[in-house]
Amino acid sequence: MARRIGVVTTARSDYGVLMPLLRDLRCREGVELKIFAGGTHFAAVNGYSIAEVEREFPDCTIPIPCQILGDGPQDLALAMAEILAGFARALFQHRPDILVVLGDRYDMLPAVLAATPYNIPIAHLSGGEVTEGVIDDAIRHAVTKLAHLHYPTNEEYGRRLKQLGEEEFRIIIAGEPGLDLFRDMSVKNKKEVFDEYELDPSRPVSILTYHPETIGYENVSKHIKEVLAAADLMVDTQVLFTHPNSDTGSSHIVRAIHEFAKDKKDCRVVPSLGKQRYFQLLHHVDCLVGNSSSGIIEAASVLLPAVNIGNRQKGRIAPRNVINVPIDRKAIYDAWRQAISPCFRKCLVGLVNPYGDGRSAPKIGEHLETVEISDNLIRKRFIDHSPEK
Repeated sequence: MARRIGVVTTARSDYGVLMPLLRDLRCREGVELKIFAGGTHFAAVNGYSIAEVEREFPDCTIPIPCQILGDGPQDLALAMAEILAGFARALFQHRPDILVVLGDRYDMLPAVLAATPYNIPIAHLSGGEVTEGVIDDAIRHAVTKLAHLHYPTNEEYGRRLKQLGEEEFRIIIAGEPGLDLFRDMSVKNKKEVFDEYELDPSRPVSILTYHPETIGYENVSKHIKEVLAAADLMVDTQVLFTHPNSDTGSSHIVRAIHEFAKDKKDCRVVPSLGKQRYFQLLHHVDCLVGNSSSGIIEAASVLLPAVNIGNRQKGRIAPRNVINVPIDRKAIYDAWRQAISPCFRKCLVGLVNPYGDGRSAPKIGEHLETVEISDNLIRKRFIDHSPEK
């Protein structure tokens, strides 16, 4: 009998990372894949990305609709309650043998909480990381304590999981599965990729994605003003904006970038690129700017410079392609100029991505298919590493 493995996706961001693993699990004879898709996949501001999931996985996607009315704290808290109820019903009807979750977003936690009373083993990807500028940091560690299996991206993050009291047999260093897309995809030529967005392939292009810092979201309007002031000075690069995640304060950013770009011939705004088109662009653009995890985790695989702004990603291991700057227009501008210079790009030759080598999905898939599901897996012990008194 095939093992039913459920995978939760609640946003375009986690879906892109999970895609190689989903494809791997779908092809395994001993696995019945179920994709539980909810959260901000149903938000129009994020491009209604549920359509992308259902297009590639029509036979195994279980949609769990959610209405997110706004981006205030009350809106997101109410959305979490709705997500929890939706997943409770879906898990009752399509109960998996193992439930796979990724990361740290507010809309992932209720899915994990819904699974807890069922004693469904939780397999957690990307645990042990630190992002000091957002509430995601606390959510990630909370999911760690609710999870039974851990697939961190590198040894350092695995060490942190042990520090959180997790038993060693539960921790499998796996790398970032989203990087497998670089290995699997066929890269299109630059002109073909840029033509879709009416970008001039003979001139530099930067992708700018700026998300709210949800610890201190009250300052989001001030922060995006600094970012856009720096962008206004960058007259020698075309800028392709994408919408932020649906976090507290994100609507201020969406309005600001549309207002900024509306009369500028060198600016484009796309709500959501989708992972395939985004990865095609990463092979050809000159810089990533903002505070997306992509600049930290993915850009190094294609030796792409990244300007990381503010504290949202503070605490993550940053490869040398990343230039960290405060939320200050001059600092952003100076770093951006440095990043698009040929000299900086040249110094990245030989860079090794600390988040993996593009072979993660088969490793995780094999373990999910074969790991013993037993009382020993479900019953968790806390390993106390305190020095003896």
